[in-house]
Amino acid sequence: MKKWIGGMPATTIKSLGGSARGGKIKNRVLFAKSFSLAEVLIAIVILIVAVSTILMTYLACFVLIDTVKNVNIATNAAQGLIEEIRSTPFPQIVDDYNGLTFVLNDIPESMGIVFVDDTNPELLEVTVSVCWKHRNRIIGEDQDLDGVLDAGEDANGNGIIDSPAQLTTRIANR
Repeated sequence: MKKWIGGMPATTIKSLGGSARGGKIKNRVLFAKSFSLAEVLIAIVILIVAVSTILMTYLACFVLIDTVKNVNIATNAAQGLIEEIRSTPFPQIVDDYNGLTFVLNDIPESMGIVFVDDTNPELLEVTVSVCWKHRNRIIGEDQDLDGVLDAGEDANGNGIIDSPAQLTTRIANR
């Protein structure tokens, strides 16, 4: 019959003691090799750190996916508006689109604005910027999402609202 000691099988070996031991048979219990409590605890800590790191990376990827989705929506909206502006007759572009603000339906808290630089009357520079709120953070320079460049919002001092979803094009008078 096998003995179990501490949840591990033990093997009993009978050894002959020889003449020095009087020729008696002695039982010796040999324990199977096992891990100490300290080794098990260290392995558990390493496993917890590895799993939590993987989990945090996984969650960060979800945040990045959501951010990229919003950038894609905003960039596509800006591209669509630029295409609309390009199809507008040249003399009407400044009057119809300069300072135009719009809200994106797919991003609830968003604001887009169009800037038309007409310093050269034969070549207009049209910039479309879209800012939005993402997880309690404003993406872009329009911190209050009102479509107006307020004091302190123009971080680089270029006179327009900048955003990661910003497109600029030049339209020539033909």
